[in-house]
Amino acid sequence: LRGTNNLVFPNSRSKVEFYADQLRRRCEQEGMPNEFWAHHGSLSREIREEAETALKAGETAATAICTNTLELGIDIGSIRSVVQIGPPPSVASLRQRLGRSGRRGETAILRCLAIEQKLSVQSPFSDRIREGLVQTIAMVRLLLQQWVEPPRKDALHASTLVQQILSVIAQRGGATAAELWSTLNRNGVFEQISASQLSELIRELGKRDHVMQESSGSLLPGTLGEKLINDFDFYSAFTSGEEFRLIAEGRVLGSLPIERPLTPGQRVIFAGRRWRVLDVDTKAKVITVAADRGGSPPAFDGTGGRVHDRVRQEMKQVLSESEPISFLDEVGAYLLEEAREFFREAELDKKSVVADGNSTLLLGWRGDWTNDALSLLLTAHGLQTSNEGIVLRVSSGEIKRINEQLSEIAIGPTPTVADLKLKSEHVIREKWDWALPDGLRLLSFASSHLDFLAAQDSAADLVERA
Repeated sequence: LRGTNNLVFPNSRSKVEFYADQLRRRCEQEGMPNEFWAHHGSLSREIREEAETALKAGETAATAICTNTLELGIDIGSIRSVVQIGPPPSVASLRQRLGRSGRRGETAILRCLAIEQKLSVQSPFSDRIREGLVQTIAMVRLLLQQWVEPPRKDALHASTLVQQILSVIAQRGGATAAELWSTLNRNGVFEQISASQLSELIRELGKRDHVMQESSGSLLPGTLGEKLINDFDFYSAFTSGEEFRLIAEGRVLGSLPIERPLTPGQRVIFAGRRWRVLDVDTKAKVITVAADRGGSPPAFDGTGGRVHDRVRQEMKQVLSESEPISFLDEVGAYLLEEAREFFREAELDKKSVVADGNSTLLLGWRGDWTNDALSLLLTAHGLQTSNEGIVLRVSSGEIKRINEQLSEIAIGPTPTVADLKLKSEHVIREKWDWALPDGLRLLSFASSHLDFLAAQDSAADLVERA
C-alpha cells in the first residue's frame, strides 16, 4: 500500500491498533517515513483529524487503518484502494466501504485478506471449513450480484424512541403524551410501538426523573432529563460499538465487542481459548468467565458482525461447487479446495448434526438472527447452546435429547421473548436501552436481534436432516 492513499478495515479497534503499530514499525525498520495512521472512535479528536488531514492533503501518501468511522460521511479525498481484513460486518458495509475508492474516474479496488490456520488432526470444525475465507467469498459474490441485507422493518427501535421523546419535549418547550404519539407514532416513524407501550415508557422516564408532568398534562424535562439534553453526547442516537472487558479469576484478559446475545452458561472464544460465561455486567461492561474445556477454538471468532441467512446460504453454495473462484489468488484457491474437500467427505450438504468431542454441532446454514434465537431457546430448554457463527454448539445433552427439544420448538407455538427466560439487564445493547422498562427492553431487543419464526423453521430442518 505504500505510495498511495488507502483505507484498511480490520474488524475491531484493538486490531486497528495492532496493524497500525506493526506497519509503523515496518516503516521505521526500513528507514522510511510512516504512512500509516490509526483511526477509530476511542481516539481523541485531534489524533483522528491528523489521519483525516494526511489523507485529504494529498502531499504525501497516507493509509488509514480504521473502523467504520471512515466508512462514510467524512471527506478524505481520493482513495486508491480499500482493504478488508477478515469478513466485513455485512454486504451493505462492504459496498459502502468500496464506495470510498475510485471516485475520480479511477477503478475502485477492493483487497480482501483472510487469515487461516494450517490444518492438523486437532483443527476445529470452523477452521476445516475455512469459515472466514468462505464467508468473505460469499459476501463478495453477493456484492457482485448487487444484493444487500434488507432492513428489519418490524424492529421497535425503542432505544432511539427514548431520545426522540426527550428531543420533542426540548424542542417544543413541553409536549403532551398525545402530541408525542401524533408526532412519533401515528405518522409511521415508530409504528411498531403501541399506545400502551408509549405510555409505559413515559411513566418509566418519569420514575427516572427524565421527564415531569405539569398539572396541565404537558411533559417537561426532569432534573436528570435536563442534564441529558444539555450534554453534547445526547445528539448522537447510537453508540460506537462499546467493548466489554473479559475477566477470569480477577485477571483482565482483554476486551471485545459483543454483538450477539450473551447469558451466563454460554461460551465465547477469546485469546485463542474457549471460555464459559459466569456473569454479564452490562453497566460496568464486564463479562466474568472461566476456562472451558471445549477443545481448540477456531481461528475465526465470528465477531465481525451479524450475518444474514442469505450469506450463510451463499457460503453453502460456494462449498457445494467445484468451479474456481475468479477473484481468489493461488493460496486462496488452495484453501478453498481444502474446505470443499472437507465439505464433500463429511457429507455436509446432507448432515445437520456433527459430533465434536463432548459437544454437538448443529449446522443449519442460517444467519445470526435465526441462530441466536434458536441458541437461546435451546438454552432455555436446559441445553447449554452457543452461536459460534456457522454452527450452534450444544455443550450438554445427548443427540436424542437435542432432537427432542428441536422437535418441540419446531411444532410448538411461535416462541416469544418470555420463553427465553432472559434477564432484562443482559440485553442492553443500544444507547438508551438502560432507560427502558424491563418488558419493553426485552421486546425491543428481540425485535432487533432475533427471528423466532426462522428459528422454528431451522429447528424443523435440523430434525429432518439429523
